[in-house]
Amino acid sequence: MADINANNREFIPSAGTLLRTFVTDEYFPRVTRDLRGSTRRGYRAIWNNYIEPKLGHLRVRDIRTFDIQRAIDAVVRENADLKRATSARVKSFLSGIFGEAIRCGLRKDDQNPVESVKVRGVKGRAKGETFAYSLTQIRSILNVLPLLPKAVIATASFAGLREGELRGLEWPDYAGDSLGVSRSIWRSVVNRPKTRASAQAVPVIRQLVEILKAYRLSMGNPTTGVMFHSGGGEPMDLNKLGQKIIRPAVQALRLDWYRWHGFRRGIASNLYELGANDKVVQRILRHT
Repeated sequence: MADINANNREFIPSAGTLLRTFVTDEYFPRVTRDLRGSTRRGYRAIWNNYIEPKLGHLRVRDIRTFDIQRAIDAVVRENADLKRATSARVKSFLSGIFGEAIRCGLRKDDQNPVESVKVRGVKGRAKGETFAYSLTQIRSILNVLPLLPKAVIATASFAGLREGELRGLEWPDYAGDSLGVSRSIWRSVVNRPKTRASAQAVPVIRQLVEILKAYRLSMGNPTTGVMFHSGGGEPMDLNKLGQKIIRPAVQALRLDWYRWHGFRRGIASNLYELGANDKVVQRILRHT
């Protein structure tokens, strides 16, 4: 059943609505429709894995801080390696749900029951500890890779592109001395760059120019189409490339596999070591 708000004649869910009904029928369609595909997937995973089994059967109006705290504590107990940061994301997601429920008139007061919940979980890496490859490590990795993964890693390491941005690169984006970042691809979803700053073209330093030139020649010197693909013309699955080709090569060098972020995180220090000036580094980092 649904109720009509007598003050503004707005259609709202019944006050007896279960949390799973509200989230599925109201929250996800209304709140997440404008989010990036990867963000929506993350929200769905949090809901399906952690929240719905614990709280989905309860009525929105009846859920108290105690219920939420008990649910999060149970999730932590059942997932021994759950990071505190993940618990914090669960809390933040729940806070958004109940904030929307309050705006829909499903709570008796305006107090969000998530506010007083304490986040628990195992600590992540120590403050100041970063997962990033040094320039020496990157050079070692590049030396043992075939040309295609070598070109992808070099672009991540020396141009600072994110995984989705790497998948979205097309040959017209490459001007020889710069790379235009006009799209980011998550699975089959094409998104705009993450921020306005992210959409700025980045300089291509000499070391990257040499690798991209060799890679382009090996592909038949194309001028159109996706830059990184395995022959079919579709954007490459970089997760599979990382797991099947790059990770074994990295581990053979007795290095840890930090995934794609490991090549981007230390980029400023690595660029300075290569002799790049402040202006070039700033443009590659896409900082204002």
